[in-house]
Amino acid sequence: MVTVITQEVVKSEAGNFTKYTADNGDGYAFSCINYGAALTSLIMPDKSGDCSNILLQFTDPASLYRDQTYFFGKAIGRAGGRIKDGSYRLNGRQYRLPQNEGMNTLHGGADGFHHAWWNAGITKNGIEFSREIKPEEDGFPGILKTSVVYRWGENHQFHIEFKGFDDSDETSLFNPTVHSYFNLNQDKTRGLANHQLEIHADRVAELGGDLVPTGKLLPVENTSFDFQRSRPLDKMIESVRKDGFPGYDHPFRVSGSLIATLKNINNGRHVDLYSDRNGLIMYTLNTIAGPENVNGGTDLKPFMAVALEPQTLPDAVHHPEFGDILLRPHQEQSYHIVYDLSVDT
Repeated sequence: MVTVITQEVVKSEAGNFTKYTADNGDGYAFSCINYGAALTSLIMPDKSGDCSNILLQFTDPASLYRDQTYFFGKAIGRAGGRIKDGSYRLNGRQYRLPQNEGMNTLHGGADGFHHAWWNAGITKNGIEFSREIKPEEDGFPGILKTSVVYRWGENHQFHIEFKGFDDSDETSLFNPTVHSYFNLNQDKTRGLANHQLEIHADRVAELGGDLVPTGKLLPVENTSFDFQRSRPLDKMIESVRKDGFPGYDHPFRVSGSLIATLKNINNGRHVDLYSDRNGLIMYTLNTIAGPENVNGGTDLKPFMAVALEPQTLPDAVHHPEFGDILLRPHQEQSYHIVYDLSVDT
């Protein structure tokens, strides 16, 4: 029996932060907040029975509001990832999008899903956030009616469901995701020690200097991007840094519904990640912008967690072979992500 609790956590001039917690009653619970439709905690036990949040999140909700860097747990849209030069051409027309990372558009621009206040409703076993977004609000074409549902399924499966409907005569873009950062350690200061990661991907997107895909998909075999079998994540970060990268900030082309497995070999926590799309962006928190406090009293450090972001491969508007992220007039689209949580004994 899932119990949902509503709690007003902060009143501010920007808006009222309201937290919703859906508790399974058996050591598994999640919390989310109406700003950014952010998933703020995902609590599960380890093999000793100790329960804690496996996601990284700001201690102070005010940091969540100010943030345009980390996107901790926030819903991302209309289009996740980077769009080259903040523009694209469709049906003979050039579309200009808000540029928020140099010349490029990152994660829907500065006023994307992550920087919006959402309407919330309690649903069976979870929470639904919804809103209508007009072009004058976020700089994208089309009127988007959209929702994200966080809910418990069977056997400790945590579901994330996105829906989008283009309520206009203008074609829009729709490639949402959620920007969860995982750290399965009880002690978050240990970073990604004890973590093993497997990604069902034989190709990784080649990136330009601005981290936007060039269009080429490179084989991962025998490289520091080869997660086709389970690898120690901290050691792989060392490997990719020796290759000249600051860490991972890369889109992998995945196949099948089970796209990745993250597990902690010390405490038994195990996350199978399912998706109905062809991309997974992995970001290993390579740099931090300044002092921040997370998870109730821990100083934020580089490589403290790993973001795993399922989506259609980014910048698909310039590389049609990456997938179709166009949301056509009066069309509806839905996407589904599942975190299957378990404990290895």
